[in-house]
Amino acid sequence: MKPESVGKKITRVGLLLFAVSLPVSHVPAQFGIGIAVIGWVIEGLLNKRWQSVWHPFVFLLSFYIGWNILAALLSPRPVHSLNAVGDNEWPLLIMLVMFWTVDDLKFLSRLIVAYFATSTIAMLYAILQTFAGIEFYRAMTLDWMGGYYRAVGFYGFYLTFAAFAMTVFFLSATWLIETKTRRFFIGFLAMTSFFAIVGSFARSIWLSLGVGIPMLGFLKNKKLGLIVSGTLITIVFIGIVAEPAIRHRALSILEPGQNQTRLNLWKTATNIAGEYPIVGIGEDNWDYFFPIYKADGYYDTTVHPHNDYLTVLVASGIPGLLAFLAMWVVALRDGLRTWKKAREPELKAISLGASLSLMGLLVGSFFQNYYGTFINCLGWWFVVGLIFSAYRIAQRELSEDSTVQIS
Repeated sequence: MKPESVGKKITRVGLLLFAVSLPVSHVPAQFGIGIAVIGWVIEGLLNKRWQSVWHPFVFLLSFYIGWNILAALLSPRPVHSLNAVGDNEWPLLIMLVMFWTVDDLKFLSRLIVAYFATSTIAMLYAILQTFAGIEFYRAMTLDWMGGYYRAVGFYGFYLTFAAFAMTVFFLSATWLIETKTRRFFIGFLAMTSFFAIVGSFARSIWLSLGVGIPMLGFLKNKKLGLIVSGTLITIVFIGIVAEPAIRHRALSILEPGQNQTRLNLWKTATNIAGEYPIVGIGEDNWDYFFPIYKADGYYDTTVHPHNDYLTVLVASGIPGLLAFLAMWVVALRDGLRTWKKAREPELKAISLGASLSLMGLLVGSFFQNYYGTFINCLGWWFVVGLIFSAYRIAQRELSEDSTVQIS
C-alpha cells in the first residue's frame, strides 16, 4: 500500500476536524473546511493530481450557483447580493472535498464515529437543558415550555440544534439497524438524540421525524414499517395525552391563529415571486423588497419567508428553484441506490442515514429556513457529502463485480 501523500493527510485532518467540531461549534468546523481545501490544493500542486469526480449533481450545483450569481448581478444591490451568495453558499465545499477525496470506507467510517462522539455530548447536554434549564456555553436564558425548557444544545437556538440532532438520529438509527458494531453506544446515541429533538420543541423537525421514521421502517420491509409506525404513533399519543407542553406545541401545528406570521410571510414571498419569476431579486434582498410587497396581517418576525423553497424562488426565480429541487432529487436517488446495492454494512448505514437526514431537512424546509441558516447549511452539505462519498466508494467496489452496477 502506498503511503498517504502530504496533501491527502492534510485534507483528512481537515475533514476530521470538521466532523468532530460541528456538534459543538461551527468555528473550528469552518477551519476544518479550509484545511481540507488546502490539502486538496497541495495534492494538486505537488503531485499534479487534481482530485475531482464528475457527476450530474455537480452540473446542477454549478447551474444553481451560476443562476444565483446572475440574479445577484441583476438585483438593485448587486455587490451586497454577490457577497451574500458567497457567504451563504460556500459551505458546499465540504461536500465537494468529501466526494472528491474520501475514497475508502475505513476513513468514511472514522468521520462518522468522530461525528457521533461529540454528538453524544451535545445530546446529553440538550437533555440536561430541557429538565434543568442550564446553559453554560452562552450563559443564556432558555425558553420556558410549560414545565420544561427548550433545548438549544451548543448552538444557542432551538431550530438550529433540532435540525442537527435530526441528522444524528437518522445516522445513528441506520447504523444500529445495518451494522453489528458499537451497538450499545450507537443505540444510546439514537435514543438520546430522539429525546433531545423532543426537548427542542421544534415543530418542523418533529414533522421531519414523523415522515422519516416510518420511511426508515418501510424501506427495510413492510412488517418493520408497520411496527415502527405503530410505535411512533403510540409514543406521540402518550406524549400528547401525558404532557401538556407537548400537546400544546403539537396541536399548534394545526391552528392557523398560531401560524399567522408564517402564512403572511408566504403570501408576501409569492407576491414578490409573481413580479420577478425568472431571475428573482437576488440573495439577501428580502429586506429591500419586503415593505413594497408586504401582505397585510400580523408579523412577529420578517427576516425571511420561513420556507427554504420560497426563499430560493424569491432570490433566484423559477430556474433557480428547479435547480435547487433537482439537486436533492439526484442526491436522494443516488443515496438510496447506494444503500440498496452496497455490499458493506457501514456503506449501507451511511448512505441510508444521510439520505433520510437530507429528506428530513427537506421536509422541515417547508416550514423553516434551514438551508438558509449558516450552521444548518454546514450540516446539510455534510450529509450530502456523506451520500456522494458512500456512492463513490460503493460504485468502485461494485465495479469490481461485472455483474452488478450501481447506476
